[in-house]
Amino acid sequence: MKANTGVISAARAMLAIVAVTFCAELLIMSVLMYLGYIRHSIGLMLVDAGVLSVLIAPPIYWLVAAPIKREYDIRQFAERRANELGEQAITDFLTGTRNRRGITISVLEAMAHAERYGHPLSVAMVDVDYFKEVNDTHGHKAGDRVLQGVAAILTEALRLPDKIGRYGGEEFLLVMSETGLEETSTLTERIRQQVSESEFDIGNQKVKLTISIGAVLFEKGEDLEQLVSRADRALYRAKELGRNSVVAG
Repeated sequence: MKANTGVISAARAMLAIVAVTFCAELLIMSVLMYLGYIRHSIGLMLVDAGVLSVLIAPPIYWLVAAPIKREYDIRQFAERRANELGEQAITDFLTGTRNRRGITISVLEAMAHAERYGHPLSVAMVDVDYFKEVNDTHGHKAGDRVLQGVAAILTEALRLPDKIGRYGGEEFLLVMSETGLEETSTLTERIRQQVSESEFDIGNQKVKLTISIGAVLFEKGEDLEQLVSRADRALYRAKELGRNSVVAG
């Protein structure tokens, strides 16, 4: 139905252009003959061509170019909107990082790449220590600000190809492609130290807190659940060590 409508519209536009051109040519020739130009002379042809171009350019643009441009603009807007909606679907509105769905997609893509090419891949589970106490003592808005602050530090510390997502309430998952466990350990230790030295503005005051991190190296052949479970176990060991620590391996 849409295709037929497009064909009919194009046919109407072409007929309109022909009609405009014919009428313009008839008018020009009548005026030129009235002004004394000799039929078929070079001067008449040049003047005729120039005037005709000036007269038919606006209607041709209005009939053909303008609708094409409008359709192009509409398609561009639709594509941008679709991309924005797609990005919103995988973004955590509070922290601006990826949500659980988004970071899961990132892990799966990184695992497929590592599996195929045999490149190293590390993931790290990050948990804010005693986060419940922040909420209970200062309120949920204060907790939200803490999560935003921690997310900002994590995002700033990672490289451009790395991915970060809020995996749970106060848990973040880091995905570090092309990164071995030793490098990951160094990076996550730097992040842990930076968080522990920071003060987080929660509105009427600032608080200090720490994070615990469990990092593991992807093993060829394991699935998503196995990889994340190992990172969880490493995080649990970091908690057992008294929190504010990193366990890699």
